[in-house]
Order: sequence, then C-alpha cells, then structure tokens
Amino acid sequence: TPQKRGVLKRLDTVEVVIGDGGFLYCMERRGYVKAGAWTPEATVEHPEAVRQLHSEFLRAGANVMQTFTFYASKDKLENRSHSAGQIGYEAINQSACVLARDVASKGDALVAGNISQVPDYLSGPGKEVVQKEDKRIFLYVEQAEWATEVIKARGKPVVVCLSISLAGDITGILPGECAVRKYAREAYDMGIRYIGACRGFEPYRVRAIAEEFYSVCLTFNVTFFKLAKGRGKLPPASEKHGLWGDALRQHTHPWVRVR
Repeated sequence: TPQKRGVLKRLDTVEVVIGDGGFLYCMERRGYVKAGAWTPEATVEHPEAVRQLHSEFLRAGANVMQTFTFYASKDKLENRSHSAGQIGYEAINQSACVLARDVASKGDALVAGNISQVPDYLSGPGKEVVQKEDKRIFLYVEQAEWATEVIKARGKPVVVCLSISLAGDITGILPGECAVRKYAREAYDMGIRYIGACRGFEPYRVRAIAEEFYSVCLTFNVTFFKLAKGRGKLPPASEKHGLWGDALRQHTHPWVRVR
C-alpha cells in the first residue's frame, strides 16, 4: 500500500485536516471512564470500546486518530490509587497507540499522540522535571510551551490544544493571546487548516465539521474549492444523515411528510 502523506504535507497543500473529538467525556458517558479521575485505563480494560469510538470518528470524517492517552502520565495514574495505577502507564499508553493505529489503517487517517498536562507541574519541580514527564489539553500556557519544546527537539510535528475559556487560562492569559477564537468556518477564515474537537465532542459533531467544508466546497467558486482540497466529499457517516427536518419526508403520517 502507498505511504500516507504526513500532516505537514497535507497542510502544505492547504488541505483541511480534521481531527477527532474528546475521548474522555465520550467514554465516561458510555461507562468506561470514571469522572473525577479522568484516566484512560479503558485502553486495557475495554479495548473494544476504545476501538469502536475511534472507528466512529473515522466514519464521521476525522483524518487524525488521537491516541487515548490523556492523563496517562505516570504521576497522574499513581496518585489516583485505583485500577489505573495498578495497570501501569506503559501498558495503558502502549494499548492506546496500537488501537489508534489499527483504526487509522482502515482509512486515510494519521495517528497523533495525545499529550496532556501533568500533576507534577503544580508541585513546582521545575521545567526540566516536567519536560521529562511530558513525553500531553493544557490549562497553563507555560506548560504547553515546555511540552512543545520537547516534541520539536525530537523532530516531530506538534499540534497544541489549549483549554482556554472566555476568562483566559488559570493564570490570566486571555483567549485573545491564543490561536483559536471560533470554530470550523471561522477557523478556516483565520487560516487554520487543522480543525478538530475536544471536551466531549461526539462523532456526530466531527461529522458536522466535515460536512461544513463539503458544503463550502459546493457553495464557493473553483478557487475556494482548491483551497478546500480533500474536503470535496462527504464522510461515510453522512450516508445516514440529512439536513435538519429531512427525515420528515419518510414520516409515517402524510400530513407530517408535507411539511
């Protein structure tokens, strides 16, 4: 099989790359993650559930499968004193990588490691110690910058996601100082070509993002179509999806169908 183009090559051709959604909240709703701890031991305890959610994101139009490794750092797992600590961070991370790669191989999708904040940052051990552990959404911009330095030093492309509310991050850095203000079409207008989701975004929301770029391709002229290269097709999940109200055409009652 031909080798897949990496994320940088796709972005170089101004292709829109769509990431997947937020695993922790999605898996918590399904009964595989404990709220509060928010650790991903499900990759070992229930790998079939993790694989299924990856598959749903792929079907919804995601081009990138993030490994389910949020909060899978050694210090986070060990300070929760539950099954995650007993399983161990190496087994959880390894299984997560295998599952993401397995699903990505079934389509034109890439795999991205999910690197989150680490609890050690708050205890103030210093940059060197935190960087050693950070080999993960960030609430502190500084910690995200430290992690980025480590990844870039290894020659790997990196996409940084920040959990920034309207009030800014915990230390007062405002959203205006960060890259993303709005989403989907607005993000594209800002020049952003890697657009994904987080914090409980289900596959149907990723599908909506993919459909948005398809509709843009149909609406605008040929020049814009070239800019939206690679998004001129609907994701597989759209075969079972229509515009709002479209399903009324097949309603049992004729007086509803005419609406």
